[in-house]
Amino acid sequence: MILALIAAIAGVIGATCLYLAAPHQVLLDRAPNGRMLRAAGMCGLVIALALLLTIMGSATAVFTLTIGLMLLWTIAPVVIRWLKFRKETAG
Repeated sequence: MILALIAAIAGVIGATCLYLAAPHQVLLDRAPNGRMLRAAGMCGLVIALALLLTIMGSATAVFTLTIGLMLLWTIAPVVIRWLKFRKETAG
């Protein structure tokens, strides 16, 4: 159970780092160092996959990580853009 939690945290951190490395991300106003964030993101995803492989079968682990990444990369930009829109219209 604890390995699944650590894998989820590593996956979220890796996905967030890769999202922030994208040139069209909307979370930060100024673009950070993309090379460093890409490396950190890939390390996070590799760690997450390695941990998932220890508790699941290979196909299930890859499927779980892929679905988690799709969920994060779909929901996060929409929520961030919505929060920025609310902040702009309120103030």
